[in-house]
Amino acid sequence: MNKNNIVSIVCTLIIILSVIIPSQNIVESNISNNNDFSKTTGTPSTNYIMGNSFLNITDQILINSEFNASWYSEISILESYGTDLLPNQSNGIRNQIDEYMGNNDSFLNSTEIYYFTQLILSSRNWTNSAIGGCCEFDYVPLFTSKNEIIINAPLPGLVNQTDSIWGWIESANLTGLTDNRITRILDLPRIGSLIEEVPLHISLPENWEFRYSAMSQIIIGEPNNFVVNRSDSPVASNIRITIGENFPPSLSASRYPESSLISLNGSTTYTSFCEDSILETPIIEWKIIKNNQLIDTIQNPWFQLNPTDYGFKHGEVINIIVVCTDSHGINTSWSENITIDSIMPEWNGQISSNIGGNLQVLDVHSDILSVISGSEIIINITSNDESQLPTSIELLTNISDGWRQYQTNEGTFSFIVSQGSGINGLHLSIMERHNSKEPTELGMLLIVTDDAGNSISKEWKIKVTDGNSPIILMDIMANNSLIELDDSAREGDIIKLVFSNSYDDLDSINNTTWEVYLDGHILLETSYWSEEVEKLLLPPITIGNHEITVIVNDSSGNSKTEIFPLSIFPKRGVDLEVVSQSLTGDLSEGGSALYVLQMKNNGFDDTYARVCIEDTCNRFVYFPGAEMESSTISILEYELTMPEESNITIRIEWDSISANDNGNFLLEYNIESEEDNKSLFIIPILLFIIVAIFVSRSIRSTGKGN
Repeated sequence: MNKNNIVSIVCTLIIILSVIIPSQNIVESNISNNNDFSKTTGTPSTNYIMGNSFLNITDQILINSEFNASWYSEISILESYGTDLLPNQSNGIRNQIDEYMGNNDSFLNSTEIYYFTQLILSSRNWTNSAIGGCCEFDYVPLFTSKNEIIINAPLPGLVNQTDSIWGWIESANLTGLTDNRITRILDLPRIGSLIEEVPLHISLPENWEFRYSAMSQIIIGEPNNFVVNRSDSPVASNIRITIGENFPPSLSASRYPESSLISLNGSTTYTSFCEDSILETPIIEWKIIKNNQLIDTIQNPWFQLNPTDYGFKHGEVINIIVVCTDSHGINTSWSENITIDSIMPEWNGQISSNIGGNLQVLDVHSDILSVISGSEIIINITSNDESQLPTSIELLTNISDGWRQYQTNEGTFSFIVSQGSGINGLHLSIMERHNSKEPTELGMLLIVTDDAGNSISKEWKIKVTDGNSPIILMDIMANNSLIELDDSAREGDIIKLVFSNSYDDLDSINNTTWEVYLDGHILLETSYWSEEVEKLLLPPITIGNHEITVIVNDSSGNSKTEIFPLSIFPKRGVDLEVVSQSLTGDLSEGGSALYVLQMKNNGFDDTYARVCIEDTCNRFVYFPGAEMESSTISILEYELTMPEESNITIRIEWDSISANDNGNFLLEYNIESEEDNKSLFIIPILLFIIVAIFVSRSIRSTGKGN
């Protein structure tokens, strides 16, 4: 058997298999074998395949009946792209024919082309519209007795000549069956065959239209004549479309503002929403009718009505009609009759202010209202309209963002006014907060609106006058250093009261007057602000707790009194004071006696002290530092043998760890000065010695010995 006979047998078998096995099974097999899902979506083939297909349903679609339709398609494919009926579609049609239906000699002859033509004829020789790649109707394929096919086959020549096209044209008369449903279902196959790569035009009978599809994004056109681009489908699945008989559009309309009347001088907005088939673009037309005469038409989903533009007057009636018409000429309408109102509403009321229970009625007709800061503004309003319909009362202020309140017919509004953010405060530097500031001005707007939208308004300016007392802030400066109020100023310090941080909310600091008292005694008589006031020097103050009373007035008569505590602590260091000394026992020469010395420490730092006579000293005794109100008396005792002299020289030695200092001083005791030998006598040079020890080693003690 020669090679040509083998090729003939192979081609005959392919043709027979093509007739027996539906073409969709061949396509599915090729897709599976090539493992190329993109062939099911048409992505690579859209640049190679051209043409259109048409499904025209000519008969009316009735329940449980047959209907006629027609099918036509024309496909043109570049020769560089092959058929899905043979393997390796991407190699191009000439290579496919030469390799699988010819002798693989890189040349197409007429016999090979003939076999290929028979393959296409057999694959497209269908009677079932689903197998032919068209459709199913109500889950059932349409049928035809004959499918006319014209093949545009490749021309003989070299295989590598791929600049021409191949394809086919087919047509068929189809018959479909319906069931008893109202909404019909049209299923379009999407399994990857070539016929699916071209747009499918679907024409429906008169008064039938597209309703819905989950794949509506790939459907364009008009409701009864639309195009399905199956090649754009993102999935390999049937494309389901529901169709039905045309029904009137769904129309809704509204008017804003919603009211029983409309204003002659106002603007009223009419809007409509017309819903129909997804592919439908209905026409919306408004009609304005006066005294049964059409005076204007507007084609738009919305419009604004200004009655004065059409010469309407108070009390007249406007007839508004909107009509929505679909592409089949079916329409739905909405209408209303509305009366014109041109009479403004009226109002009356009272405005008052309340601060601390002091109620003051303000002039409601004035444009400017003066109110003390901190006052509550109370507005009582009543309103009415000639139509006897409800009126809206709206009050707006800029006291805070979005401050707006509503009432109907009558209402009470209230708010508290205060100076705004543009006043003096700690957020400003000292220099800035000492300058004068402008009082706050607020705006208030009353709007009364009737049911038709006619409105009147009244605007007021609220001047917020000074009702706040000055702010007193006091610091303490001791020896030119600032200290906290709860820190210690000490006896002997040079103390100043510093009021630099103080301020008034509106007044310049120079316009404020000051009075200062120390423990109820006047320190500073009433004075305007000055450098002396700003840093007030205090006289020497005793140790203990004191009170500073400060009274400040601004130019508006607002007064502020503050009481500040001031504590004076003992000065730092050691300050030993002799309270008493005595000598008891046998005071004769050589006798045994006891010397007793009582001392207290008036300084802040504690210390240890002892008594020494000549080179002999007793033990150290602890002397605590002085407290705010008192100091502790400690006793030193020394046993001695009475000397021959009548004067005894006593040396006191002390040492303070906290003060980091030490020292000594001398006392003399005269035995003969008092008969009971208990009196104290100190020679004139050292009559009375008080030792003051300070923390700093640079400050020398007046009673310190060598």
